[in-house]
Amino acid sequence: MFQTFDVTARPEQGPPRLVLLRQELARAGLDGFLVPRADAHQGEYVAPHDERLSWLTGFTGSAGFCAALTHVAGVFIDGR
Repeated sequence: MFQTFDVTARPEQGPPRLVLLRQELARAGLDGFLVPRADAHQGEYVAPHDERLSWLTGFTGSAGFCAALTHVAGVFIDGR
């Protein structure tokens, strides 16, 4: 599974990408993964190559994260 930036993420792309993420989790022996809307430096502005949350879920807001577990996933955002 490789992330590319050729196409802007859309919500309908999330389910197949979540399947791929879960396959990687199973392969690594993990039960879940947190996908933040942040870069390695926790900066306010996230570069396109760090838009992991948007890539996985289609969410393009300013703050949030996705908790992806083996059988359930959710996107958590604030009220901004």
